[in-house]
Amino acid sequence: MQKEESVRLELKTNAHITSIAKTITAFINTQGGDMLIGVEDNKKIVGVENAAKVRDRIQQQLIEGIKPNAPISSQVITYKNKELILISVWEGANKPYQYKGQIFTRENDRTKLSDQDILKELISERKAADFHWERRAVLGATLDDLDKQEIKKTINHYQVYNSEKTFVDEEDFLIQTGLLQNGHFTNACIVLFAKSPTRFIPQSKIRVTVYPSDTIGDSFLNDRIFDGNVFSNISGVLSFLDVTFGKNIVIDGVVRKEKHNYPLLALREGLLNAMVHRDYNSVNGFLQISIFSDRTEIANYGGLPDGITLSDLSKEHNSILRNPDLAKICFIRKYIEMLGSGTLRMINDCRKNKFKKPSWKQKNNITTVIFPDLKATLKNSEGVNEGVSEGVNGELNTVFNDQSEGVKRELINIYSIIKKNPDLKAKDIANLIDKGLSTAERYLKKLKDEDFIEYIGSSKTGGYHIKK
Repeated sequence: MQKEESVRLELKTNAHITSIAKTITAFINTQGGDMLIGVEDNKKIVGVENAAKVRDRIQQQLIEGIKPNAPISSQVITYKNKELILISVWEGANKPYQYKGQIFTRENDRTKLSDQDILKELISERKAADFHWERRAVLGATLDDLDKQEIKKTINHYQVYNSEKTFVDEEDFLIQTGLLQNGHFTNACIVLFAKSPTRFIPQSKIRVTVYPSDTIGDSFLNDRIFDGNVFSNISGVLSFLDVTFGKNIVIDGVVRKEKHNYPLLALREGLLNAMVHRDYNSVNGFLQISIFSDRTEIANYGGLPDGITLSDLSKEHNSILRNPDLAKICFIRKYIEMLGSGTLRMINDCRKNKFKKPSWKQKNNITTVIFPDLKATLKNSEGVNEGVSEGVNGELNTVFNDQSEGVKRELINIYSIIKKNPDLKAKDIANLIDKGLSTAERYLKKLKDEDFIEYIGSSKTGGYHIKK
């Protein structure tokens, strides 16, 4: 509502299907875009009566009428006590798209029939897309290499999205969605559905590492590789993060509720953005989630597409897809809920749940999203506290017999951390035990005074070690 109509934005007063379909087709053939129905050109809000029913009818007619099939997202939004319909689409990967045999494109804020020159350009873009990494053939892969259950789940979702669409079997579905071409499965198909995609595409794995300090080092608290398909990896990584960051029980009135110690939606969006936008073409490509003592980072190989800057990620921006075939299936599976607004949802989720908002950086073709202060602590980081030997444990208990059970437990935990990760500083240990720096330093002094640990090196480069 703050923007004027443009190549990517159209305001409509009425839900006239033909006019809507022409503009949506033009969006798909140009840069993608958004249409808001129930608003006059002068920005006066008039709303849409029976908006939910109208939205369902429009969605179905757009899906049936626009060819080839493209992901179309629509929702009803209440604004100033009026119901509006928002329709969003990506720029298409299979141009030219047509509605009732006609091809439309967008020029500034106008929708127009394409002429011969534009048609040639759209066909040229289509040919270039067919040579994209996603659509290259994977030689040697067979249907037995794919997870048929995941394909069946996707078919079920597809038929909810488009009830008119039918598929004879899994193979027919892959053919109709372009994931099986000329008898060969595509790279996108393997990443999405293979039982062991790294057998064919080694760079498709995801690594998650929990570090004890605020820098990358040789020691770590936990390190996992996820080498399944997209859906297996999403489930596995989110479960890992759930254990690592943990949950708290909060009382809301008389009801006990679980509250995540991290912005669940924001991290989920960050993970999906990285998976969909990463550059799989390079064998050096990677997706790395690093959890430090003061932040969490999600880094993926693949810079921002031309036309998008780092500052654009904090506001409404074009959604230029590096891997449209992956994105389309993730959209059908409802992993991507709205088109082109993932970074905004990340910011809003962090703000809503009182976490610091994420930031982005780009260097050497690597895009990284950073969540400040999102850290693992000793009490919820899987595999951090493995305890100490029975002899040392007994000696610690004996020496600190006059201390409370809580203090003794913290001293044993700190000893265990230093034993597994030598050279940590007091601030790193404070973060890991989720205590203030002065409290951690007090515990460290107790261990140091009794000759269990020692500080080796300078104040800047040194750290704590177990004393021999």
